Formats: sequence, structure tokens, C-alpha cells
Amino acid sequence: MKTEFAISVVLTMVSVSVSAQTLTAHDFMQQYRYREAIEWLETQPETAENLLLKAESHERLYNHTDALPVYERLLLNNPDDVALLISAAECASQAGDTESALKYWIKADSLSPENLFFQTKKAIAYYRNGNWQETIESTQTVFQSDSIPLLLRMTGDAFQNIHEPIWANYFYTKAYEKNPSDHLSLSRICEYFYAMEEDGYDTVAVMTEKYLNEINPNQKTIGQLNGMANYSSGRFDKAIDRLKAIVEIGDSSYTTTYFLGMSNYAKGWYYEAVKWLGKAYELNRNDVNMFYYYGTALGRTKNRERAVEILQEGMDKIDKMSGMLPDFDISIAEAYQNTNDHAKAIQYYFSAYKRQPDRHNLLYSIAHAYDTAKDYKNAITTYERFLKTAPKDFDVASFAVAKDEKMNAENIYYIVSFKRIKELREQLFMQSGNK
Repeated sequence: MKTEFAISVVLTMVSVSVSAQTLTAHDFMQQYRYREAIEWLETQPETAENLLLKAESHERLYNHTDALPVYERLLLNNPDDVALLISAAECASQAGDTESALKYWIKADSLSPENLFFQTKKAIAYYRNGNWQETIESTQTVFQSDSIPLLLRMTGDAFQNIHEPIWANYFYTKAYEKNPSDHLSLSRICEYFYAMEEDGYDTVAVMTEKYLNEINPNQKTIGQLNGMANYSSGRFDKAIDRLKAIVEIGDSSYTTTYFLGMSNYAKGWYYEAVKWLGKAYELNRNDVNMFYYYGTALGRTKNRERAVEILQEGMDKIDKMSGMLPDFDISIAEAYQNTNDHAKAIQYYFSAYKRQPDRHNLLYSIAHAYDTAKDYKNAITTYERFLKTAPKDFDVASFAVAKDEKMNAENIYYIVSFKRIKELREQLFMQSGNK
């Protein structure tokens, strides 16, 4: 009996083994056994059919990064296969490889230049890759045939990213007109008008109120903008009602809690202001306005000790920020200098020097900017002013330093300035002689 059972087990194992050996990639894939399909395909010749099955198996496992090289191998022998290009482009997009996706959509579009599908996909690929100017150019081609709302919004984003807010708002408005439920376009429009301050608050309030009443009363971003606009317009009760409503549906963001706190503060309801500004404080401690109003509200609820702590923290934050302002000035000045806007560069260098008058090297930067702008008289004056800050023991004329003193970078600037003053005086003399 035991012998019969053993024979039966052996036969079953052999049967399973034979069955497994006869399974192909198609069989594994039909049974959703994609890893086994890939393992089987690794032992097979790299035919086009096998590579396609391998790519599909990787994609079914959401391994788009592994699938992409397989498509690339297929395209080596079939570079103009449109179906392959589409699959590779979609796979690259899923893998987060926006450059490869763009490359494949450009190729597909070149093979069928009048195809609206390829034109649209190419425009989207430019957008996802951050090529803003190319996005704008590509969408204009599509708009000759169809004004797709998604592309209208993307075009608005592209203009926003190249700092063209008027054109950005134009395309956001077009997108919203095409699709009134597009809360993303509406939020961009409202941000544009909100930035206009008093001139735009009412527009934001009206547009957001209409959306919330007619489309979706629970859209958090639009509700938040409505609350902000009502607060900024002095309609504090409306702001509180709206902001509380979006808190009830799960929005506990900094912006919502801050404006809810500020609306209560404006009404003189300081305990409620403390509640919401306290929540904002826990979310973001970089806004000095929040420190001021939270601390002041605490003081008016007679929580003096905590009020002082918060206000002191805010003052420390301001002091720290003030110490960084010269660095911001210098970075802005360098940006202008690098784009040959010397007047602006000089303005920001002077601003930095005014904040930190002990940073004498800034005088050299100002002189150099004048020099580059060919304003030689001001360059000479500023170089001379810089030379007056040289160490007393430093002999600029003989390029010597005092005993035991090392030549540092600033000393080199003194030497360069000394030589440059001489050169510029000679140049000005020659110019005056030629007149």
C-alpha cells in the first residue's frame, strides 16, 4: 500500500515537472505569473516577440524602469515603428524618465506630423520635462485644430514659469471657460487677482463663491481662496464661516488655520484667534506676521508668559532674517551683473554695503561693476574708496605685506584696484586728448 502511494506521488511530481517544462511565457502571463514569465524569457532567444512579452510582463508588475531598456532594444532594429515608439514613450513616462518620453513623442510626431494625438502628447511631454517655451510653441500648433482644456491650463502654467502672468491668466481663463469644473485653472486665476490686493479681492470672492455654490461646495482650495478673499476684504464673518466649513471636511493646512485665526483676531475674538493661530504656529514657524498676531492674541487673553515667549521668538526670527539680507542683496547683484545689467547690480551691491559697512570687498565689486559698464570716473572713485580700507601696514604700491602677514584674497583685490586706477586714468587722459 505504501509502495503504491509512493509511486503515485512520484508520478504526480513528474507530471507537474513535465507540465512546468512545457509552459511558455504566454501560459505564465495568462495565469498572471509575470515574474516566472520573465525568468522563462531570460532563457529564450531575444526575438522581437519575446522582447515584447518581457516588456509587457515588467509593466504588468509596474516595473517600468526595467521595461524601458527592453523597448529601447526593440527600437534599435525598428526605429520607425510607431506602435513601439508609443509604448516606449508611455513606459518612460510611467518610469519618471521625462526626457526619454519626450524623445519618443518627438520621433512619433516627426513620422506623422499632422497627427493631433502625437502633437498633443508631444506638448504634454514638453510640459512634464519643464521645457516651458517649447510647451507654448507646441500647444499653439494643437490649438489650430482643437482647444483642449488640459493644454490650455498647461500653457498657462508654462507662461507662469517664464514669468508672464498676464498671458498665464489669459490661458487659465480660456481653460476655465471651456471647463467650469476645472478648479486648478480657477485657483490660478484667483491667485492672479488676489495678488492685485484691494483691486482683486472682490473678484476672487465672487468667482470662488459661484464655483462653490454651483459646482462643488467641498473643493478645499477654492474654499480656502474664498475665505482668504473675504478676510482681505474685511468680511470677517463670511471668512470664518467658509474657513470653518473646509476645516470640517478635513483641511487643516497652515493657510486655512492662519486666516481663520486672523479673521477671529480682526473680530476681537482673541481666544478663538489663539486656538487657530496656535495650530498655524505648529505647522509653520517661518512667518513673522504669525508670531506677532499669535503673541499679541495670547497677551490679550492674559497668557502673558506664553505671549512673551512667542513674541521673543518672532523677534529672534526677524534678527536672523535681517542678518541674511546682505547675502540676498549680493546674490541679486551678481545675477544682474551676470546679465550685464550693471546699474541694477550696483544698486544691490550698495544696498548690501549699507547693511554691512565692514564688508569692504563690496566696494571692489561696485567699482568693478562701474568699470565693466565703462563708467570709468565712478570706477576710479570707488576703487580709491576701497583702497582706503587697506590694512595700515599693507604697501599697495610695492605689493608688499608686513612681516608675518600672509597675502590674502582681499589684499590681492587692493593690488588689482591700485593697478586698475592707474590704467583707467591713463585711458581717460588719452580719451580727453583725442577730443
